[in-house]
Amino acid sequence: MGLAPYGEPKYAGAIRSELLDIKPDGSFWLNLDYFNFLRGTTMTNEAFYRLFDGPPRGPEEKIDQRHMDVARSIQVVTEEIMLLLARHTRELTGLKNLCMAGGVALNCVANGRILREKIFERIWIQPAAGDAGGALGAALAAWHAQEGIPRVPVTPDAMQTSLLGPGYSE
Repeated sequence: MGLAPYGEPKYAGAIRSELLDIKPDGSFWLNLDYFNFLRGTTMTNEAFYRLFDGPPRGPEEKIDQRHMDVARSIQVVTEEIMLLLARHTRELTGLKNLCMAGGVALNCVANGRILREKIFERIWIQPAAGDAGGALGAALAAWHAQEGIPRVPVTPDAMQTSLLGPGYSE
């Protein structure tokens, strides 16, 4: 997301045609032929490197235009998928508010696109929106369902802070 504005989306077509099969509802199938995480010790493999014209950047290696172009391409496709998911969610639920959690929910550029598209009236991103955030949302949804307690939006935000740990003096 941070590097994307400096690149061009020259790999976006390859991502759409080779890496992903994106459905109209935003769901997608990932082509595992380009990944190694199920069989090896790395995330990607040689096929992935060929698709993106080279291997991943080393820790001390300089960022070049190819890295910027890969970042922009991934950002463009990520935004497309998030918009499809948001539209489908609105169609499916009819709700006017969206709450997001999970690692991709921290993509403020994509979130801004969803907001500008006016798919939802209000959007709230759970502050602990890392990859474990989905589990928190699932637990809360199960609690509401099991206890029969209706979900009622609280305005303004009842959470007010994500500082939920112990306090320490200076």
